[in-house]
Amino acid sequence: MDEQKKPNCGEPQMKDEPELEGVQAAEESIPQPEAGESEALKEEVRKLKEEVARGRADYFNLRTRMERDRENNAKLAAEQAINEMLPVFENLERIAAAVEDKESSLARGMSMVIKQFADGLCKLGLEFISTEGEFDPSLHEAVCMEPVDDAAKDGHIVGALCRGYKLAGRVLKAPQVRVGKYNG
Repeated sequence: MDEQKKPNCGEPQMKDEPELEGVQAAEESIPQPEAGESEALKEEVRKLKEEVARGRADYFNLRTRMERDRENNAKLAAEQAINEMLPVFENLERIAAAVEDKESSLARGMSMVIKQFADGLCKLGLEFISTEGEFDPSLHEAVCMEPVDDAAKDGHIVGALCRGYKLAGRVLKAPQVRVGKYNG
């Protein structure tokens, strides 16, 4: 019997290498750029990379601007809604203040509605401006000055005529207050 050479399982079998010949032929057919052409191609690649970088930066800036505009639109919508509801809220408070019997079911019902209304406005971002303590001209509107006997109350709020409101740190409506003036 003739001894036949068996292929080893771990070694790849060698063929006549027709695939390698095709690859080598393809590589040889690719034209090699000349020195001047090579520099021009490198410059073109550099320009294309810059354009891609600018495009990415423009996309990032656009996305950031759209997010900021979306937030501003949401704040504007909340501000418009609150501006429409504030007169209704203030009228409810005036009606509740006009009820003489504070223990009646009408007065209790009105106070519950006012509290619910105020909670809803606060959820939209509304803040009530305090009408106690020292007068702050950036927050309060002084309607009148009242004489006070105590020097500690000079320049302090002694009474409020109407409430004030802030939204997102901005004053929507300044509270109208009476300010104490010491004449010692």
